[in-house]
Amino acid sequence: MTDEPNEPNGGWERSDVGRKRRAGADRGEPRHRADLRRGRAKRRSAPGRIAATVVLVAVVAGGAFAVKKARTPPPPPPPPPALVPVTFPEGFRYTQMADAVAEKTTLSKDRYLELVGPSARGAKLAGRSKPTSLEGFLFPATYQIGTDTTEQYLVDRQIQAFNRTMASINLKAAKKRNLTRYDVVIIASMIEREVQVPAERPIVAGVIYNRLRLRMRLDIDATVQYALGDWRQITGADLKLESPYNTRLYSGMPPGPICNPGKASLQAAANPKMSDYLYYVARADGSGRHYFAKTLEEFNRIQAAQ
Repeated sequence: MTDEPNEPNGGWERSDVGRKRRAGADRGEPRHRADLRRGRAKRRSAPGRIAATVVLVAVVAGGAFAVKKARTPPPPPPPPPALVPVTFPEGFRYTQMADAVAEKTTLSKDRYLELVGPSARGAKLAGRSKPTSLEGFLFPATYQIGTDTTEQYLVDRQIQAFNRTMASINLKAAKKRNLTRYDVVIIASMIEREVQVPAERPIVAGVIYNRLRLRMRLDIDATVQYALGDWRQITGADLKLESPYNTRLYSGMPPGPICNPGKASLQAAANPKMSDYLYYVARADGSGRHYFAKTLEEFNRIQAAQ
């Protein structure tokens, strides 16, 4: 490598000096002449050696820097955006879900209400000809909301969850009684608001089936609360509220669900526990349970005893 042609008077000159030194020694040339020649050769070759050394150091240093740079690990990727869980309990009406969306996320409450209000999509799900809200189809669960989640995406996920749930429920018993899937959802919504104890859900469903069969008013207080727009305790005056949802005034089922029921209530509404019961009344002991009665006289006696 020291014999490169472009080295300034470097390798070539040292080779000539070496040959001349050997030739002089063979001829018996005086020692001091050989030393002089060697000294001049050293002076001439010194710049070449220095330049070669500088270049070598630079190359080595540059190589070390390049290796060090190549071995530096890349910066870690940014963390994924935080997800915010939003829980919709069973029995929420869609306006309550909109409130939860506004409280827990940056999503627009107004946009959510616009999407779940009366629409052709709701009519298709309900099997109706006129625009219908998505009440009853917004499956209650916990949903993870990210920074890229839209109101439309959330509503779509709720409906998808509802469809998956309904696909797992046998509707044969309801169809035998000429009840549609939407009828089952309406009954399930009333059960969701009326019943706290899981074991009572199928029993209350049976009561509703019996009263519908006999064309009796359902007399379900939760339908009045829905018509009022408030789940508060109702008064005597509230029972006279003019609304198609008021089953204290009108027989048959309300025109639509009064909330968004969970799977247990949907299951009970589709597969009731049939009995002779026509009435039920909440127990006054705070247990959330009910007494059941077969006749109006028995019902009145239970109420008077509490």
